[in-house]
Amino acid sequence: MATISYNPPQPSGLSKDSVENFATSVATQLGFGVGGDLNDVISKLGGRVRAQELWEIADSSSGSIRIDSDNNFEVVVALHTGPARDRFTIAHELGHYVLHYLWPLNQKKEVGPIEAKRYGTGRVEWEANWFAAAFLMPEGEFRRIYAEVNGSIAALADRFKVSIEAAKVRAKSLGLGA
Repeated sequence: MATISYNPPQPSGLSKDSVENFATSVATQLGFGVGGDLNDVISKLGGRVRAQELWEIADSSSGSIRIDSDNNFEVVVALHTGPARDRFTIAHELGHYVLHYLWPLNQKKEVGPIEAKRYGTGRVEWEANWFAAAFLMPEGEFRRIYAEVNGSIAALADRFKVSIEAAKVRAKSLGLGA
């Protein structure tokens, strides 16, 4: 059996607003709602989620994705993280799949097997984070629930099933609260 050679993902070049609108659209198309099951989303797209000790994956802090040329993909999350962190990691890796694999294919670009490891910074990682935040916490719903819970970050995190830190960052990015 031949060994697959994976390439790092390349930036989509989409603006932050475009990435966020795209993420919200993808969530709607997949029937994903606030607090929804990400494993179902990954399965619908033909992928799978697996947990493992991530020190076995060099240069990875909390997750990674491998996408083969035949659209098969696997998201790996760390065993040492909790469900809220894992949700963001899975959505982040989904962002790589959509933005850095499916989008270029749709644009008639050649895309080979890709491997992305959630580590470090750079345009590719920013895009995946923008995607994850908007996919899990779409702006309209986030603003509505923010008002409903009187700006309680803990209540937002609970409703969206994300970490308090993720809810804080999303609120700040939308100009809500301190």
